[in-house]
Amino acid sequence: MVFNSFSTRTRFYIHSAYYLGILYSFRNLCGIKIVKTVAINLLTSIKHSSLNKIV
Repeated sequence: MVFNSFSTRTRFYIHSAYYLGILYSFRNLCGIKIVKTVAINLLTSIKHSSLNKIV
């Protein structure tokens, strides 16, 4: 099975940056601790979904 790891990794970083930007823009409304927890959970789910596409 052939896959392009660069494009998969690039997409992961683009999505991560996009969602983190949205979450941190609302940090004053939600509180920093809540936003940090949501960001960590989001990154974990994105990482697992991108790994499942590779396999």
